Amino acid sequence: MTTAAHHLARIGILWPHLDDALDQHTGSNWLASRADLFRNLEQADRDEAAALRALERDPQQIGETPAPVSLRILDTARLVETTLVHLADTIAPAITESASTHTPSDWEARGWTATDARRRNTAATFEQADPRRWRYVGLRTAEYAAGWLHARVLGNDGPFRPLTAAQLLHVEQVAEGCADRIAAALDLTTRAVPAARPCPRCSGQLLVTTGAGRPPSARCQDCASGWTLAEPVAA
Repeated sequence: MTTAAHHLARIGILWPHLDDALDQHTGSNWLASRADLFRNLEQADRDEAAALRALERDPQQIGETPAPVSLRILDTARLVETTLVHLADTIAPAITESASTHTPSDWEARGWTATDARRRNTAATFEQADPRRWRYVGLRTAEYAAGWLHARVLGNDGPFRPLTAAQLLHVEQVAEGCADRIAAALDLTTRAVPAARPCPRCSGQLLVTTGAGRPPSARCQDCASGWTLAEPVAA
């Protein structure tokens, strides 16, 4: 499996978990569309942000108040979906073979028989409806785009020319960035960042470690004092 295919497969594996995280904020009733979901979550995040501002953490506590989880998940879902769909929109016309056209209106004047006309129409209808072709309307989701791109990277059969080296590299870079963003939003990756405040014991530099499903922790790089912080606020 190529590196590009690996990153696209990661997106396919991780995306359902991102969807689950979004679903947790919708309540028991499914919304009509993802656009409705995004609009409702935006309002929920505004309400949540206002509530968090009213309950500011003590400024003496180590670490920063995290952004609402729903906002992080929402932004990631919108960005990844927009990026992957746009990538497929860009790649598709560059590699897709044109489908046959239907029989022209002057087929009789061209000397075609009725059998020729029917055969041409049948072939054109079949080729134009080929489900492997990328659609610019209808199903335009991150998961579908990742699956379609994955098939193109693997060179599966279809009305397509092989990706060029430049196209393959572009898909690889975009897919890697999208997969990493999803993993970060789901808190699957470990990150270590300097704290804004100094160590309360020696005024040394604190390093805050977050991610991988564990509560954030802080350790002083000078005196080695350590703390485990409260769990991030979940929406």
